[in-house]
Amino acid sequence: MLDDRKLKILYAIIDSYISTSEPIGSRTISKQYDMGVSSATVRNEMSDLEELGFLNKAYSSSGRIPSDKAYRHYVNYLLSSHFDEISKNIYGIDILSKHINEKNKIFKESAKIISDVTECITATMITDYMDCSVKSIDVINISGDSYVLVLVFDTGKVINTVFDSKTKFSTEVLQELLFYLKKYLINVKVSDLNERLEYLKLTFVSKIPFITEISDLIGKEISKTEKSSIELEGISNIFNFPEYQDLKKAKELIHFLEDKNELEDLFLSYSGDKIYVSIGSENNKDFLNENTIVATSYDFGDGSKGKIAVIGPTRMDYEKILSTMLSLNDRIRDILK
Repeated sequence: MLDDRKLKILYAIIDSYISTSEPIGSRTISKQYDMGVSSATVRNEMSDLEELGFLNKAYSSSGRIPSDKAYRHYVNYLLSSHFDEISKNIYGIDILSKHINEKNKIFKESAKIISDVTECITATMITDYMDCSVKSIDVINISGDSYVLVLVFDTGKVINTVFDSKTKFSTEVLQELLFYLKKYLINVKVSDLNERLEYLKLTFVSKIPFITEISDLIGKEISKTEKSSIELEGISNIFNFPEYQDLKKAKELIHFLEDKNELEDLFLSYSGDKIYVSIGSENNKDFLNENTIVATSYDFGDGSKGKIAVIGPTRMDYEKILSTMLSLNDRIRDILK
């Protein structure tokens, strides 16, 4: 637990680094921020913060820069606070109501607004699902390690696929697996299946390791019935950040953004209607380790769902981005009611 003085110094360092992209030292902190203590005291506190993993040494300077851990602490603080002081009158937000019955235009305009306000890249995905629910599910052993997955929907549609299991398990384990699959997936709409499957994997993997394999297979089969459209706004914005002056890093990010399969995997890695933030090393792609993704999703209520993500360096302006996303969240959800 950080005391008030350490928090004040940490947030000052984060604020300075976001604004300038330059490492900062104790003397600068003392001069530019009203700490009420000497630069020597600030230096000692910074040393403690470094030992705790909140600060890193800069390669070309004696100053310090925030770590992913520091940004995570800062983001959690912002998300737990109220943005009452942030204006809801974001430029262009009123145009969304003109497209009340056109979800594609709502998302396109939202992405443009976010990209313009945050000066980051914005990606959107709208997925149309089968408008039906799971009626029954079964996993049948046909020989040795070979099984068949059978999904039946209330529309009469049937999906079945044969697969070889990587995990050996007994009949008892198979019955236990089926118990949980039926308990959590029967009568669930296809549009909500990914969220349920993620819950199953997180909750029961220690008890039934095979549940991860079968959940991924179900998700893969369901995805074949989906139709997704992905759009990008503000790709050129990456060159506004010094982090992407390194052409190799810029090319890696652009290549990732141009790969629709990679973006779809990114969008499918989270669910729920809350703001989701993945910072640096929290991302599951190595080349995203110096980037942050801020995302949220929407249920259109017609068998389709939409997701919006902001992509930028870990040094992004979190307060501006989170407040913009929260404001648009409120507006879009009002329109979708």
